[in-house]
Amino acid sequence: MKGNSEPVLLVSQDNYPKGSCQRGRMQRQRLIHRASYVVVRDLAGRVCVQQRAADKHFYPGGWDLAAGGVMRPNETVGENLSRELFEEVGVQRQFSRWQWFFFSNPHHQVWGALASVVVCPQAVSLSDEVVAIEWLPVRDALLLPDATPDTRHALSLLLSPSS
Repeated sequence: MKGNSEPVLLVSQDNYPKGSCQRGRMQRQRLIHRASYVVVRDLAGRVCVQQRAADKHFYPGGWDLAAGGVMRPNETVGENLSRELFEEVGVQRQFSRWQWFFFSNPHHQVWGALASVVVCPQAVSLSDEVVAIEWLPVRDALLLPDATPDTRHALSLLLSPSS
């Protein structure tokens, strides 16, 4: 698990950078920040869902429907998408396109950069942040009771006709 001292880029309600702080403070104070969300699919259209480690602060043991994580103050959106995809599922890709979305619930507020990739399931591997990987049809992934709400929202957005 990444430490609570990891630096996180903070942004305004309108998604403009406004400084940084440590992850722990961002979480405690529910500060608006940026994060990446990469939906990983195979050629059959199944979604790679990853079970979070039990020591994660948010949604321990829950299922992520997208790979991703918080953006550091010194990285571009493309760099963050690439880094988090590699850290979580071992896939290397470069990103030049994404769409922004805002997600808020009682636990956190985030501007998400949403992208997707199509990979061969054998190219995906576990990391120390992911304890299990499953390939599910999109409908089944969206119905997972322990899916993290932000990644459920991201996957739903990606599939909406207006995306």
